[in-house]
Amino acid sequence: MSEFMVLIREREASSAALAPLEARALLEGQAAFERKLRAVAAYCDGERLRPSAEGRRVSLQEGEPRVELGPFADPTLGGYYVLQAASLEAALELAEQCPASPGAELEVRPLMKGRFEPDKTSEQGRVFAFGVLGSAPNEPAWIEVMDSIDERTQDCFPADRFRGGVRLEAPGRGRRFSSTGGRRAVFDGPFLESKEVIGGLFFMRMATLDEAVEWAGRSEFVKLGTLEIRELWRS
Repeated sequence: MSEFMVLIREREASSAALAPLEARALLEGQAAFERKLRAVAAYCDGERLRPSAEGRRVSLQEGEPRVELGPFADPTLGGYYVLQAASLEAALELAEQCPASPGAELEVRPLMKGRFEPDKTSEQGRVFAFGVLGSAPNEPAWIEVMDSIDERTQDCFPADRFRGGVRLEAPGRGRRFSSTGGRRAVFDGPFLESKEVIGGLFFMRMATLDEAVEWAGRSEFVKLGTLEIRELWRS
């Protein structure tokens, strides 16, 4: 069995426009989806992210940390699942059962490596997701950027704060699908149309968002890419 990440890429205005009953039905549907994954021994991890308006992006500009305030351009990462499946096609079959808000896209990418802590939001304190973003003109160049970031950040995590993380395979190894007229259309990767493409996620327990931003600005990640910092919803 292999691991795959299902990235839920939301259009936040559409999500915010849901009526209370619709929003509740969506959350209940996602909870039922998680139970279904657990029932077939496919579930590894999954979380929701707080709105991008509360997030930050940290990069370097002329050698100094540059902090960009949210909200970020749609579609933004609204949540994820990590699941086990025998193949990409089997992972897609599972992912297609995941409820999503109107206009959302689901991207399924194989994992290159990962460490999972599925109960990280059940403890005291705040947990932040750090999305590793890289920019490149094509997929081979993007892979080089991600390889360099990976090599330079192997031992950078404080052991008492680190709560797991994953590195994703290149976008060309994945699939993306969206709903149009009640039907889902599937698209092959690579997906490099946006300025920066996610290459992985990791999670750290921090006291405040400012502390997370300060750590990110000192990290090796921002010397070659960008970190998008988003707090996880508490379970």
